[in-house]
Amino acid sequence: MKYETLEPSNLTAFGINAPSFKAGESISFFATSSFIFGLCFAAIVLAAVVKLAEAGILRIKASEASIRQSNERIKKVTLGLLGTFSLFLILFTVNKGLVNGEIGLGALATKGFGGGTASIPIGTGVGSGGSSKACESSTDVIQKLQSGNVCAGTVCKTLTGCNWKQYESVIDQATGGDSMLKKMIIVTMCKESGAVPNRSHQNDNGTFDCGLMQINQSGSCTEASYLVTENITKGVQLMRQKMSASSRTYLSVPVEATVFASYNCCGNGTPPNAASVDCTVQTGFKNEVPKWVCPINPGEGTFNMCSVKSYACELTTCLNSL
Repeated sequence: MKYETLEPSNLTAFGINAPSFKAGESISFFATSSFIFGLCFAAIVLAAVVKLAEAGILRIKASEASIRQSNERIKKVTLGLLGTFSLFLILFTVNKGLVNGEIGLGALATKGFGGGTASIPIGTGVGSGGSSKACESSTDVIQKLQSGNVCAGTVCKTLTGCNWKQYESVIDQATGGDSMLKKMIIVTMCKESGAVPNRSHQNDNGTFDCGLMQINQSGSCTEASYLVTENITKGVQLMRQKMSASSRTYLSVPVEATVFASYNCCGNGTPPNAASVDCTVQTGFKNEVPKWVCPINPGEGTFNMCSVKSYACELTTCLNSL
């Protein structure tokens, strides 16, 4: 079914574009909300013009009462316009994506959190394309390995805006004075939930990831799932298990990165720290590397090794920022 206006829209003259209702065309949340906001701002400006016109008419009467009423209306209109534009400036300052449409919710929509399922870094969308195409060339990976760190060149963005300090006392108690474990829990928390205690995510397999550390469970997240102390404690226990299971070391691959890779991966049973069968001495690599380091055949969908590598390398880099 197709809906078309009988008359051309006059809204475009004022910079307001109405959402399309043509068959086969999707309507984005931003297109709809911006249309509503545009109408509201237009209505406010129109109302202000009407009130100012009324104030002008009152001043023409030149009586003391009418001038007083005129001044009062001008004052209210001025304050109203200042308030409206102040709100716009506040929104633009806090997050300009709210007013220009570049909010980037797509990465959140595809994010799978830890606790045994694959995660995609918040706000990056790395590795979610569902393609087995290599995420970087073998030559680049080999050069990084030769430099002594396969994660060389990675930038830490995870800690930006993450208010983890409010949970520091709980983390200290749960990690028992282990400073490295504490740092690993902090960066994982920031990546998994952004330090938002009631964060939840439903995975493709029907399970749910809940709370600060995105602990995986079979049923929906409950209030108990979000309890800070219990959730962090479970996260620490899980991290310790991953540390024990990641005892195998690879040359030029940080041990912490293998732990993060294990925490992040994989809901489909792929062992990220098993030796790669594609990146070998025969294919130009000097030493064995884990599967998530190898750029050849990273796999399909959310659980591909490109997303695991992005996750593991960023968190390993973030450790140096704490």
